[in-house]
Amino acid sequence: MYIETLDLGNIRTFTHSMISFIHPDSRFRSRGVDGATQKTLLPRPKLPNVNLLLGDNASGKTTVLQAIALAALGPAAREAQLPVRRLVRYSTQGEPTIKEPRRNEAYLLASLHMHEQDRTPNDRLESMQQFERRGELESMEFAGIADDTWAPVYKSDNTAFFCVAYGSTRRVESAESPELGLHRGDRFERGLRVLSVFQDGFPLYRLANWLPRLKKNHPTRYEEVSTLLEKIIGPGHFQFTGVMKDREYYFKRGEATVPFPGLSDGYRGFIGWVGDLLYHLSYGTRAGERLVDVPGIVMVDEIDLLLHPKWQMRVIATVAKALPRMQFIFTSHSPLVASSLEWMNINFLKVNANTNKTDTRRLRQSIHGLDADQVLISRFFGLSTTRAPSKARKLDRLTLKARGGDEAAAKQIIAELARGTEHTE
Repeated sequence: MYIETLDLGNIRTFTHSMISFIHPDSRFRSRGVDGATQKTLLPRPKLPNVNLLLGDNASGKTTVLQAIALAALGPAAREAQLPVRRLVRYSTQGEPTIKEPRRNEAYLLASLHMHEQDRTPNDRLESMQQFERRGELESMEFAGIADDTWAPVYKSDNTAFFCVAYGSTRRVESAESPELGLHRGDRFERGLRVLSVFQDGFPLYRLANWLPRLKKNHPTRYEEVSTLLEKIIGPGHFQFTGVMKDREYYFKRGEATVPFPGLSDGYRGFIGWVGDLLYHLSYGTRAGERLVDVPGIVMVDEIDLLLHPKWQMRVIATVAKALPRMQFIFTSHSPLVASSLEWMNINFLKVNANTNKTDTRRLRQSIHGLDADQVLISRFFGLSTTRAPSKARKLDRLTLKARGGDEAAAKQIIAELARGTEHTE
C-alpha cells in the first residue's frame, strides 16, 4: 500500500488542501514523449520512493503524518484507540459539502494504491475519516463500508495496509524499563505501529527485545535483518556486530566496541526507529518473502533529529536505497536534508500568519546540491540572509554609506565579509 493523495478539510490549519505523494509505482513523465497527460506528470526523481514535508513550525507537517496514519488504519482507526486530539478546526463556512464541512466538522480523504499483499480486489482504494467536535470532545467515524476489503487491517501478523510512523519525541527505553511491558501489553499491534506520532515520548521496540528470538526461530530472516541494519546505518558509522552481552547488543566502529546504551543520543535515536521498523516488517512478512520487496508506508518526523550535518546530507538516500519498495514520508527543518533531494520529492507547507491556514504545493525550484546558505535563502526557507542580525544590520549601514560614495565604508564591507565581527551592537 502507498498513499497517492490526501485531502484535508477543516483539519487544524488545513481548510481544504490536496497533497500528492510519489511512490515507487508512480507514473512519471517519459523523456521525449509529448502529450497533455505527460505534461501533468512529474519528472522521475533519483529517489522515487521519497517524500519530504518542508515548512515552518506549526505549518501542519505532523498533522499530515497523523492523517496518513488514520487513513491507513481505515475502519480500525477508532478501535486502535489512538490519542487523537483537537483535529477539528472551527469553520464559518455555509452549507456543508465534502470540500466545505459544517462548522465543528472535519474530514480526511486518502487515495491509496494497493498491492497483492493487501488482498484487495482493486488496485485503488479510498479511505475517509470524519470528525465532529462537541464541546471539548471529538468523535471519529469511518465514512466508508467496512467490508471484507478491510479485513486484513484488523490483524497484525501480515503486511497488508503496512504503515509505520515515528514522532519527533521517539525514544528507546533500556532493557529493564517497566514501560516496555506497557508498550506491548494487549494493545492492537497495528495501532502501535503509528502511535509514536500521536503520543509524546512513546518508547520504541528495541533490537534486544525481539532480535534474539528471531535469530533462534528464523535464522534466515535474522541474517536479512542484520544485512539491512548495516546498509541503513551506512558506512563510516557504528555497525551492528550481532554480539549480545548482558542483554545488550554491541556496535563497532574501528577499534571501539560499544553496547547500545553507550552510543550517543543520535545513534540510539536513529537505530531505535530503524530497529522498530525492522521488527514490524519481520513479523508481518510471510516466510519466503524478502523484506526489501515489501511495499508500505514509513513516516519519520524530523528525520535529522540529533544527526551530525554530514549524516543529514546522506541519511535519506541511504535509507531509501536500502528499502526501495517502501514509500518514505519525512519531515525536516534541515537545509542539508532538503538539498539532498530534488524538487519532485518535496511538498512545501506554508501557513498564513493572519488566517492560520496552510497552503501546500510543490515549488519547481531546484535546490538539489546547493549549499546550506543557498537553500536557506530559497523559497523553501525564505530567509533574507543567514547572517546574525547584528552583523546584517552593520553591513546594511555600511552598504548605504558606500552607495553614497564613502570609500572607507566600501573597504570596511570587504573587511567585514572576510572575517567575523569581533563586537556586536
